[in-house]
Amino acid sequence: MSKKFTRRSLLRGTLGGTAVCMGLPLLDVFLNSNASAYASGARLPVRFGTYFWGLGLTDTPAGGTRWVPATTGPGYEITPELKAIAAVKDKVSVFSGFRAIPEGRANLVHWSGHASILSGVAPTASGSFDEASFDTRVADALGGATRFKSVDIDASMSRTPVSYSTRSGKTFASPEVNPLGLYTRLFGAGFQDPNSDNWQPDPSIMLRQSVLSAVKEQRQALMSTVGQADRIKLDQFFSSVRDMENQLAVQLERPEKREACNPPVEPGELPRGASVDVVNENTRLMARLLAMGMACDQTRAFNFVHTSGASETYMAGNSKIYHQITHDEPTDAKLGYQPETSRLAEQVMEGFGAFLEELDAVPEGDGTLLDNTLVMAFSDTGYAKIHSIDNIPMFLAGGAGGRHRAGQHIHQPGEPVTRVSLTAMQLVDTPVGEFGRGTMKTARPVSEVMA
Repeated sequence: MSKKFTRRSLLRGTLGGTAVCMGLPLLDVFLNSNASAYASGARLPVRFGTYFWGLGLTDTPAGGTRWVPATTGPGYEITPELKAIAAVKDKVSVFSGFRAIPEGRANLVHWSGHASILSGVAPTASGSFDEASFDTRVADALGGATRFKSVDIDASMSRTPVSYSTRSGKTFASPEVNPLGLYTRLFGAGFQDPNSDNWQPDPSIMLRQSVLSAVKEQRQALMSTVGQADRIKLDQFFSSVRDMENQLAVQLERPEKREACNPPVEPGELPRGASVDVVNENTRLMARLLAMGMACDQTRAFNFVHTSGASETYMAGNSKIYHQITHDEPTDAKLGYQPETSRLAEQVMEGFGAFLEELDAVPEGDGTLLDNTLVMAFSDTGYAKIHSIDNIPMFLAGGAGGRHRAGQHIHQPGEPVTRVSLTAMQLVDTPVGEFGRGTMKTARPVSEVMA
């Protein structure tokens, strides 16, 4: 086939007698020289998600803490800023002392910490990562059998919604920001109850499912006419389309029945506002929807943002936002810490506690949804007043299907945060033997929490 392709070209073909076409990404060739256990005996699925909140927790200049337990190993005590997780303490492991290592680069405040945890390398610039975030690897490993490979949520009610999940390091996922949007995503058009006796495949999905096959001849012709750089771009593009088709194919197969699946009613809209009580209520409602979405096997991976790194959250009745308070509030000479900041940290952690309680409230098998999930929770900083990236609070919550030996406090001062990231990946059977670059590169998971 001889054909000149331009930036306006479409790949065309037929599928079941119906004409189909596909657009193309921007290629160099288009530019001048200047120019992504069931009843059947099958095991219950394991889910994975990240949970992020901004501004860390409270350390004191003298080296004390409001969040790190005094004892290590099983049976750690609940500290003031961990009160919110007391109800699920035996399902939560606490990691303290771990640090992000900037490799001689500047500490990019409210960015270097979580960028290092997620990408395995200290970032060179705020607003981007130097590698993909590791949650995308986990989503690839877990999400192939669900409608959505991953779901991204921002409960912060901030003016600029955020997600820290990225495959390129430059472009980040677009999150759902309210309960109604999340409900529509999970239970709106395209949702079919796996327990329904009237399940049937959607005819529109049948038409969309094999577009790549329909344009195979033109696709091959195009690949033969472009240079190496464009072949790489096209390979990535077609791979992403194929990935989408695989997700569509899932919807053409009758799913396993899910005893825990009880589709919720459509929620109403919450009043907008970034006071911490409103954000926590938004967190609880969206966690409830997410939990049922996972119980109904719509997704097995998620990323949840409670508040961004430079949090706009505030305490009801106070006009000053949390971020500003961490800078302005003096350290109380008698207490040794910032009392208002610590109170805010306690309230922010109430959001995390509520999130875990919602997952733990869904019975599944002989346990709960949380028992079959691993949640990795972390912040951007250790102590926000000094923008520390030492002793960044990190938690692993949930049983990971029996793989997580939970309920422990692991204290390893100076160890890289990437060890916890690697541990999380291996606990959910992601095929990875090492993680990170440079000084943060590690092949040593935290074995104490691995069953």
